[in-house]
Amino acid sequence: MRFRSFHKDFFGASDGAYSIVTERESYDSQITLTDAEAKMVIDHFGLDNIQVGNVASNREKAAQTFLLYPNGQEISLNLVFPKPEKTELRLYISSRAGFKPAAGNIWFLYKKDGRIFLGSLKESDWNSLNQTDDLDDVYQDSIESSIITNINYDIDPGGRIVTQNIGGRTVIARDPRLARMRFDLADNKCEIDPSHETFIAQRTQLPYVEAHHFIPMKFQHLYSAPLDNLENIVSLCPNCHRGIHHAIIKHKYELIEDLYGKRPRLHSNFSVEDIAQFYNALRITN
Repeated sequence: MRFRSFHKDFFGASDGAYSIVTERESYDSQITLTDAEAKMVIDHFGLDNIQVGNVASNREKAAQTFLLYPNGQEISLNLVFPKPEKTELRLYISSRAGFKPAAGNIWFLYKKDGRIFLGSLKESDWNSLNQTDDLDDVYQDSIESSIITNINYDIDPGGRIVTQNIGGRTVIARDPRLARMRFDLADNKCEIDPSHETFIAQRTQLPYVEAHHFIPMKFQHLYSAPLDNLENIVSLCPNCHRGIHHAIIKHKYELIEDLYGKRPRLHSNFSVEDIAQFYNALRITN
């Protein structure tokens, strides 16, 4: 599968692809590259620089240099077209060389700064990439503060793109008043299912819900319009909020699909898969 904007952003890559290592590939110590993977490798090394035939016939030409994720260590792996027709490109994996992903792992390659990186992760680790927002607690606290101090609603629901410094980092600001407006519209209930019970929050004396940006704020750099806007903010119970980030793929996708149906004005130019990829919630196929 080809990298989506989520993966390019996470790895800082210009292009990439990933797939599951099959039992046969692991046993045979060779991976057959898919169309996207093969094109990337051929574009990088050049068709004339890839060995045609078995490795033994030209070991020097068969060996290609890759960088290993995450430390950038250089490794050499054999890459060949085993058949003269050049219809099948194989990468020979090796523990001795430093790259031998286990069956069931996700293996991936990507281009960055003119080099090709290889890596592998357990599927559970792959599906959890970049799903933790260390600024979320700060945001939720600011929402509660805006409620108890009765900050007015003199605000554009379309939002603005404003930067602020938090802990020495420049980030896109999240206006708590927009979240408060969303809570009011949702009657302080979960928009996935209003029957989800939470608890009465000590500070606000209201049913506790959390604000969530359906298109995550970390991808603001991909959009000219502000993502911190009323339509993009969703009121969720804590269970659904954690689930949309950390549940198994099937459940994450179901939550995203539910919200997708409830935000038609937001996603007129996006498919549900376009949004699901921001959560790394696409089913992995070979």
